[in-house]
Amino acid sequence: MSLEDDLRRAQGAAQQAAWETETTGIVGVGHDESRLVRAEVDHADALLRLEIGARWWQSIGPDQLAVAVRSAYDAACDDRMSAWAQRTEARASSDVPAAPAPDPLRGAGPGRRKPPGWDEQVDELRRALDALRQARAELRQLRTAVQEQASREIVGRGPGGRVTVTVVGGRITEVEFNRRWLNEQPTGQALADAVGAAAHQAYAVVAQQSAAALATMPALAAARAAVADPAAVFRRLGLIE
Repeated sequence: MSLEDDLRRAQGAAQQAAWETETTGIVGVGHDESRLVRAEVDHADALLRLEIGARWWQSIGPDQLAVAVRSAYDAACDDRMSAWAQRTEARASSDVPAAPAPDPLRGAGPGRRKPPGWDEQVDELRRALDALRQARAELRQLRTAVQEQASREIVGRGPGGRVTVTVVGGRITEVEFNRRWLNEQPTGQALADAVGAAAHQAYAVVAQQSAAALATMPALAAARAAVADPAAVFRRLGLIE
């Protein structure tokens, strides 16, 4: 069995793994019991869109509106996880629908970009292993930071403080409306916009805190980027195009 055969198998495995586990296009959609509140989340459970029906006052009422929003959001998160699991399972039993991988040990044909040579691939692998060793050394620091962030409540507020959204560990855990504002019976669109603004303010704080923590852990920051986009890593190693 030749080294060329081994590398070709690695190419195929890399392509399959990148295709099976990607989260591109994965969203979750959920509703509350009344079906008047609809939430949509992205692959990380961040709120993408919220809709609140025009008859929310009659069918849900001001006392239960926050509960309905949370219910729709939680249902969307469950739906997102289910959609990702189903796609991953389906792809695990299928072959990646991609063009044939380039031959890593031979020159490219006319019009094709020449893939990295063997020496370059070995050097890249060595650099990746060195980065992993450095990342392991930073793991204790990361565990402490993750534990702190996972339990830290981040509060975002909508315009005028009419809505507050609490985010813990990247997920919305609480929604509160200003009762005086609710008694004015604002439109469902105004309510949804206020919740969205509050949520995105909280997400911005979470992102800033994560970036600040990772700035002190450069090796783990690089590893995190690799996990977020494994296909880019495989491409850099010359395993896929």
